[in-house]
Amino acid sequence: MAGALAAYRRAIAGRWELADAHNNLGRLHHDAGALAEAEGCYRIALCLDPEIALFWFNLGVALDDQGRRAEAIAAYERAVALEAALADAHFNLARLFEQVARAASDELMLRRAVRHLARYRDLCASTGS
Repeated sequence: MAGALAAYRRAIAGRWELADAHNNLGRLHHDAGALAEAEGCYRIALCLDPEIALFWFNLGVALDDQGRRAEAIAAYERAVALEAALADAHFNLARLFEQVARAASDELMLRRAVRHLARYRDLCASTGS
């Protein structure tokens, strides 16, 4: 882990514009439980290339893990807008919408949860997952 962190930091020091390196550094921080650092790395990656669904998804996971539900939903929605077949983003949206729906007794949110869960299941069935 320490070696990978150092390698990504060297890569970024040499070429700041490497969005993938920032994203991967974020994943390492995330795996280590350093959520704020991970979020920062994902945000830098998104500043460099905002059209990568995986970067939005990873940001969503970091925000979700910090309990920032509304921000996580927005990040996951951006991820699926960029890549409609991103099954895990649909699953996470379904879970978050269900939490919101149950807390607020909001039937509209519950319907949104069901739609994303159905999309997740369809995607998984089509890939054999």
